[in-house]
Amino acid sequence: MRKQGPVYKERDLARKPRFGQRTWNFSDGGNKFNGRPRPVRLRGQKPISPALKRGVIHCKRCGSRVVGNVANCPFCGRPLRPVYARFWFWLIVVVVVAGGVILLVNTALPEESTMPSSPAEPELPRVVGAAEDSSLKELPLGTTIDNSGLEVTVSSVAAGLEAANGARIHVVEVEFINDTEEAAVLYSTQWMLELSDGTRLDTFVGSAADGATISSNFEAYTLAPNGRFSGRLYFAVAEPAATEEEDTEEGATSTDTASTEPAAVTPSAVVYQPSALAYKEELLVTWRVAP
Repeated sequence: MRKQGPVYKERDLARKPRFGQRTWNFSDGGNKFNGRPRPVRLRGQKPISPALKRGVIHCKRCGSRVVGNVANCPFCGRPLRPVYARFWFWLIVVVVVAGGVILLVNTALPEESTMPSSPAEPELPRVVGAAEDSSLKELPLGTTIDNSGLEVTVSSVAAGLEAANGARIHVVEVEFINDTEEAAVLYSTQWMLELSDGTRLDTFVGSAADGATISSNFEAYTLAPNGRFSGRLYFAVAEPAATEEEDTEEGATSTDTASTEPAAVTPSAVVYQPSALAYKEELLVTWRVAP
């Protein structure tokens, strides 16, 4: 007769286990076919602490819970850092921005000309009230020329005081009228006095025989738009020195010395340079001075 095992009543199966005691059934073990497979760590990877203070994320490839401060998933190896947190992303950004800045600077800067730079050709003055192709040489005193809206008139040339060095001072009166809407700058260095021997003198700055200072009344003078100005220029013409000639007659025992007076040098023309930057002989304007 077979011995029977213990008989469990229904109330015994529903009884709760005691503290620290657990009853295991075969159906509680499970198998590899039910439920989601547990991912396996890669070789050399250490277990990751699931501390919440470090942030826990889920890998999008294997679904594992991974600490958020790691670069790759320790189970499947998938990169966990976003695109903007990778080195190559910022390298591309820097290259693109630098290229854009260089392109912007190159397009904004003006193109440099390969031709050598040269001063602009000044506009040729014209005689007021005369034909367009009238000559600018040997104009009579009182003639007005138009120099790009600046009207210039030489009214008179007269001998004046004696300089401290003995030269005779000649005074040239010039009238300026600015017909433009911009200020004009007047320079005394644009004027010369041509003498009868062909030499040209610059304006004189010095003192008279009595010690008075003599200088032109304009140098870098700014003439207002639609303004009028009377200029005065001074030129020192040196008196020629007398020469001595020795006349010796044949057989004479004495020598007679005669003094000869050279021809006087007088002003023959007033010369004006229209442009303060460009000096060309064909651009000069001259007013004839009567002897």
